[in-house]
Amino acid sequence: MNADVTARTNGTTRSPDATGAAAVPTRPAEIASNPRRDSVVTDARTPPSLKRLMRRPSNPRTFYPARPLRRGVDVLAGAILTDAGFVRGSVSIEDGVVIDVSRKVPRDALGEGVVVPAFTNAHTHVADAIVREELKGSLEDIVAPPQGLKHRALAAAKDDDLVDGMRSMVRVMARTGVARFWDFREGGLPGVRLLLRAALGGPVAPMVLGRPARIEYRREEVDAILRVADGIGISSALDWPRDEVEKLATHARRAGKAFAVHASERVREDIDGVLDLKPAFLVHMLEATDADLERTADAGVPVVSCPRSNVFFGKVPDLPRLLRAGLAVHLGTDNAMVNSPSILREMEFAYKVSRLRGGISARDAVTMALRGKNGIRGPADLGIRAGDPADLVVFDVPREGDPFAALLRAAESDIALVYVGGRTWQRKRVAKARRRTPGTSRSRTR
Repeated sequence: MNADVTARTNGTTRSPDATGAAAVPTRPAEIASNPRRDSVVTDARTPPSLKRLMRRPSNPRTFYPARPLRRGVDVLAGAILTDAGFVRGSVSIEDGVVIDVSRKVPRDALGEGVVVPAFTNAHTHVADAIVREELKGSLEDIVAPPQGLKHRALAAAKDDDLVDGMRSMVRVMARTGVARFWDFREGGLPGVRLLLRAALGGPVAPMVLGRPARIEYRREEVDAILRVADGIGISSALDWPRDEVEKLATHARRAGKAFAVHASERVREDIDGVLDLKPAFLVHMLEATDADLERTADAGVPVVSCPRSNVFFGKVPDLPRLLRAGLAVHLGTDNAMVNSPSILREMEFAYKVSRLRGGISARDAVTMALRGKNGIRGPADLGIRAGDPADLVVFDVPREGDPFAALLRAAESDIALVYVGGRTWQRKRVAKARRRTPGTSRSRTR
C-alpha cells in the first residue's frame, strides 16, 4: 500500500517541493526535477540491457486536446479562502496565475461559490486500477511484495492496459479538483516511464517515486530510475535487507531526490531505524506509539494518512493522535483498486472516522487535503494569494455558516468548476461567465 514531476502551465514550471518552500520555478534539491528528464542516458558504462529499458516509450504527445489560447482575465467569485479565513470577494486569474485577490464581488464571473485551492493527493498507487476483481484476503494477500495480488496483476498486465488504467485515474483527479498527486510506482524504470506516459499533457502534476523492479539494490538501475523520477518510494523497510535499503535511501539523497517509505502499517517498526533513512515523508504510521510520533514530529517528517484504505484493511487511523503529536498530516487515497482517487471523499471520510478517536475539526480535515500545495514540508497556509498558480476549485455549497463544514458535506456533483493546470472544467453553471480583456472595461460572455 504503498509525491510531482515538473508540470508546465503556460510555459512556466511548477511543482511542490520536498523541503517546505512554496512552489517556485526552481525546485529545491531534495526532489529537484532533472533537466535532462527527456533524454535517454547514453553513458558507455550503462549495460546494453539497461539501455533497452531506458528507451522512451512510443506514445502520443498528450491525452488531452490542445488547450485553446486563453486571453484576458478569468474571475472567480464568492467565499474565497484567504490567509485570514473565508472572505467574500473574487480571484482574478491571467495566464494560469492568480493576479489579484479582492473583496470586490463582480456582477458576473466564470465561476461562483466557495473557492479553495485545488487538492493534493499525497499517496497513490494509480497503476493498481488494473485490478478489477473484488478484493478478498488480508493486507499481505493483496498488496505485499512480491506475491500479493496487485503485484501479480501488475506483472501480468500489458503496458497499454496499465497506461489506460492510470490515465483514467488522472482524469478522475482532474475533474474532482486534484492539482497534484504523489505516486509510489512499482515496476522499476519501465513502470516510471509508463506513469509519465499516462500523465503526459494532463493538468494534474505527478510526483513519481519509483523503486527497483526487485527487492534488491543495483546502482545502475537506481541511477536510471532517478534520472526520470522524482525519487524513490518503497513498501516497508522491513521488506528489504537493512544494508540494501540504506544504500537505496542514500543514493536517492545524493541524487537530490526524495526517499519515502511506508512505516508501521502492519506492525510497529523501530522508528529510529526508519528515521535514520532520512525520509521525505512517511505513509500510514498506524501502529506507531506516541513516542514514535513525537520522534517523527521532532525530526520534521510529515505523515500521509489514507483512512479509507486503512479501514478497508481492518485498521482505524488515529488522526487526532497524529495532530496532537504535532505532525504535519497529508491525505492520500492509496491503492486505486480499493478507492477512487477522490480527495473530496477522503477528506469527508477522514473527518467522520476520526470521531471514533475523539474527532478533529472541519478545518483540520480540509487542511490535510490542501497543505500539499506548498510542497511536502510546506507550511499549512491555505489561503489563495496573488502570484500562486491558479489551481482552484469552486464548490456550489452554502456560503453561510462554516464553509469548512460545508466542504465536508459536499459531493462531487457540488463541484461547480475546476481550474487546474491552465484548463477549466465547468461542471455546474452557477453564474454566467464573464471575461475581461486587458485595457478594456467591457465584458463578453463565453
